[in-house]
Amino acid sequence: MSYFSPDYFTARSRWRSAASRLGCRLESQEIDAASPINAPLTIDIAILGNPLAHKAIVISSGLHGVEGLFGSAVQLALIETYLADNRLSSDLAVVMIHTLNPFGCAWYRRWNEDNIDLNRNFLVGDEVYQGCPPAYPQLDSFLNPQSPPSRLEPFLAKSLGLIGKYGMSTLKNTLPVGQYEFPQGLFFGGKARSQTQQILTAHLRRWLGLAQQVLHLDLHSGLGKWGNYQLFSNLTADSPRCQWLYQQFDREKILTLDSENSVYQPSGSLGNWCQNLFPDLTYDFLLAEFGTYSMLRVLKALRAENRAHWWGKPEDKSYQQAKQELLEVFVPQSQKWRGIVLQQGVDLCLSAIKLV
Repeated sequence: MSYFSPDYFTARSRWRSAASRLGCRLESQEIDAASPINAPLTIDIAILGNPLAHKAIVISSGLHGVEGLFGSAVQLALIETYLADNRLSSDLAVVMIHTLNPFGCAWYRRWNEDNIDLNRNFLVGDEVYQGCPPAYPQLDSFLNPQSPPSRLEPFLAKSLGLIGKYGMSTLKNTLPVGQYEFPQGLFFGGKARSQTQQILTAHLRRWLGLAQQVLHLDLHSGLGKWGNYQLFSNLTADSPRCQWLYQQFDREKILTLDSENSVYQPSGSLGNWCQNLFPDLTYDFLLAEFGTYSMLRVLKALRAENRAHWWGKPEDKSYQQAKQELLEVFVPQSQKWRGIVLQQGVDLCLSAIKLV
């Protein structure tokens, strides 16, 4: 049996059916956005365990749209291979959030209905939806050309030229960290709070019930070595909570804010926002990133799909190819990859459930 689904609607139906059979308390929050078929786009929630529990595990998927087809598979496998046959601790609730970006998942996009990278939209405090990294304006014509994608374009040569001109460090701290000035561009963080953020603001506390200790795993794919995962924390290595995480998980898997090999530090991340939203709780957050292809191939796919979305036509072959390549770089068809990451993902969720 494959737990991977070919599209958002299949994934949602399978997930809801499995959660219902398990006896979860189910809820849906609809997103106001265009759907590819005559069916609503929803963020779905399944809660299992004691509603009065003082501890909670949150497992969320699909913040980056198309990646939700991977996260959904992990959640579905967790439900059917473990939760269906094992009792939870009496003082624990498991909150599963399915596809935080249903528009992106349904349309095979990483971004949401407003072209927002949701993991750049969760600003806190006095942060404002303005600005961009210094080098982004110079790179915009390369990142976001106003034309349909073309297989004849020398993407690799152009990329190597930019690396030579700006340096890899500058590019890593420019491209993915988030920008708020180019609404049709890659990694756009938005100009206001997204629908997803508004839904979480209104309901996340209720979903957590009386929990005072929360461990949140947010499932992602597309970054890192093929078939391996890393856990990203917004803590420093010497903080007490990070020391606790080191004791519970594989220390080598955790990247902190001050890790030497940390890839980049995005603005507006979900994890930082959750912890700021609940200062009265012990709220630990780990972004679990499962690797697929090289960063250049992923960037090429993101760039091509964004061009197809804005400047292409759905009936064009280049449009369909761009969508299929985006799906491949975030949810590879390789059965070997799927088997490895599915087992790793379920084991990671089980580790979280057993330690809280």
